[in-house]
Amino acid sequence: TGGLSLHFQPIIGLDGRLEAVEALMRCTVNGQSLSPARFIPVAEKTGLVIRLGEWSLLQGARYSRLLQDIGIDTKVAINVSRAQLVSPKFDQALYAALICSNAEPARIELELTESLFLDVSPIVQQNLRAARLAGIGLAIDDFGTGYSCLANLKDIPAAKLKLDRAFVVVLPEDQRAFAVVRAMTQLGRELGMTVVAEGVENQDQFDALHEAGVDAIQ
Repeated sequence: TGGLSLHFQPIIGLDGRLEAVEALMRCTVNGQSLSPARFIPVAEKTGLVIRLGEWSLLQGARYSRLLQDIGIDTKVAINVSRAQLVSPKFDQALYAALICSNAEPARIELELTESLFLDVSPIVQQNLRAARLAGIGLAIDDFGTGYSCLANLKDIPAAKLKLDRAFVVVLPEDQRAFAVVRAMTQLGRELGMTVVAEGVENQDQFDALHEAGVDAIQ
């Protein structure tokens, strides 16, 4: 036997407020948990990744509605893959999740890599516009590595900037990493974004990030 589930990881403001929760997909087979690094590539090769993404959208939206009903005022962040955004039916799946769950769009965020924001293909841009028109927030995930380009950041319609954990795991010892985090945090704030540091695991890292000026940690 096996199944999928969503686990929710908190994003905490430096003031202790629950800023959001990120929905993380988990898979179990015969009672054993499979790493996403194992089952996601299989889903991509078999074409199931879009169906998994649609399931995640619906379940994440339902959880958002549940949090609202029990009086917890926070957002639910849901990861969206490239395979979903290049699908002409993405907007339908998004609207269906909102309708079926009766979730408020403003309480949901879509997390995307920067490369997806910069994809100029008409279908990707159309799907991003559909999300924004629905009132759903967009977040840049894993910023600072890969496709990151400061020249393009000003044109990305995102309200949240999530700094890659690669900068966090070496804190507080690595002063160069600290300088980069502080600079990216200031830039994000100047652009009106909430800045989140990912992968925070201990008090020393938290203290360094507090000094760097980030808004929240995960």
